[in-house]
Amino acid sequence: MEITIITLTVGLITYCFFRSIKAKSRVKKVELSDTDKEELNKLEKIAGKQLPYRFPNKRGLTFQIVEFIRPGFIKRRIFDRNGHCLFLIKYNLDRTIAEFIEFGVTDGHYFRKTVWNEKDEKNEFYQYQKQQITDFAKIKTKLQYYRSMVQEKKAEVLPLENDMKQYANELENHAYYQKEWVKRDKVTDTAAIHSLEKAEKLDFTKKRDLRRALQLRNVLRISAINSGFKTYNKNVTNFQKRMTDLHLGKIKYLHPMDVLSDHDLRHASNLLAGAAAEELVNKRIKEVQFGKILIHNLILPYPYEKQTKLGNNQIDHLVIASSGIFCFETKARTSKNHSYDMLKDYSEIADQVAKHKESIKYVLEKSNNPAIINLLKRIPSIDQLIRNVVVVVSRTEEKFTLEKIERYERVGIEVCQLDDIQSLLVKAPAGIGLQPEEVSAIGEEMTNNKALEEEKTFSENILLFEDDMKLDEKAVDEQLYHANQVIKHIEHINNLLADYLSGAREWRQLYQQYRYWKKFYDQVRSFVDAETYYKQHQIDKEILDKI
Repeated sequence: MEITIITLTVGLITYCFFRSIKAKSRVKKVELSDTDKEELNKLEKIAGKQLPYRFPNKRGLTFQIVEFIRPGFIKRRIFDRNGHCLFLIKYNLDRTIAEFIEFGVTDGHYFRKTVWNEKDEKNEFYQYQKQQITDFAKIKTKLQYYRSMVQEKKAEVLPLENDMKQYANELENHAYYQKEWVKRDKVTDTAAIHSLEKAEKLDFTKKRDLRRALQLRNVLRISAINSGFKTYNKNVTNFQKRMTDLHLGKIKYLHPMDVLSDHDLRHASNLLAGAAAEELVNKRIKEVQFGKILIHNLILPYPYEKQTKLGNNQIDHLVIASSGIFCFETKARTSKNHSYDMLKDYSEIADQVAKHKESIKYVLEKSNNPAIINLLKRIPSIDQLIRNVVVVVSRTEEKFTLEKIERYERVGIEVCQLDDIQSLLVKAPAGIGLQPEEVSAIGEEMTNNKALEEEKTFSENILLFEDDMKLDEKAVDEQLYHANQVIKHIEHINNLLADYLSGAREWRQLYQQYRYWKKFYDQVRSFVDAETYYKQHQIDKEILDKI
């Protein structure tokens, strides 16, 4: 109460002072008395100073600040316990209210300002940032308008959003059931070929469709599936990028599938053709009706660096007959103009067949079998016993001739076609003929010395499907069905996105307006009735104890 009395006294002194100044101003050349000067100095000292103090009240207001401001007003700010200014009241020196400002409870930018002039005429408006409203009913009207607009637009956008979610869920399900198309782990040629055969529906043991497997278009179905997955990947990549750019979130199980490059397709085609050619050679050898032993895909130890290190050497077909030991190397080639130039493959083939002979000599020379020991003593040279043969199988239906084979013949390599195999097997070099017991002994020695290591693997090998996938035509078609359904659902979502995004942007703008007016409404609807407050104040001007 002491501070209250001091403040009121200051106000009265100030009021009286200005009244005296006003009265004296009517008289020309009036000198200020010492008392007047003293009062003026006191006023100058308190002008602009803030006098905070606490006061008891029922509204939870904890303290206020009274400040004397020029040219003769008292400004009063009242705070809640959080230090937020709720009221700013500007008084005339006679303690009548000049301005009454009430702020929102959370944001000082929301306020209602009421101004009274000297005639007690009131001017009132609500404000947030640059928006001024003179009537609270207008705020409520705006709020109701934007609420209805938001609900109306939501009614348009929500079905589109639900449709998109439905298509996205179905897309996710189809993507989940998609199996990996290509695996690039190191695998054997045998596993890769078996997988390719399954994908091509070429079951050699049943259909014997070897000519189709030899053709240049033998991976036509694989190429078609691969092309389909390229389209699939393009759609998936673009769709996922669009979903990310729009902040709609990616589809979890939807991802591009690894596809075959042009090099992969050529390699796959060559693998299939090579396997078919070997099968044709195997079939033709079996047609020769006399005692022989045939071993397909034989892997023997091969001595490197003067027998200090052993490697592996793979022989496509090893035939042990009375006419000798035949190492068949099979090549599937494409002829042009009914002929094929063998010099193109000389370096590769000569190196391969040389290893064949060396690996067989290595096995026979270290044998402890008496029949083989006696055989090596009987024949003039072991080299005369082993014959390297290159069988060239055409990948086209037309007949062809082999050109420039003289260089092969000079190093003891025989070059022939499928039709030449039978006559080749029955003709033996002069003075060399294997007895039945020798044929059996050599066959047994080769089988016993078969390398335990698996077939060599190469990084360029491609495994399309593993054996445990039980791939058949139904399984392939099921994969393609899921891929087509993914693309179909992507198209549905992309078609809906244009309308959805347009509606969503408009809805978002309306919603922002709705939030603006809702906040405005929530902030000012609980403001004190300024008119009632003013009238009460005029009756009882003990403001500091009233609020």
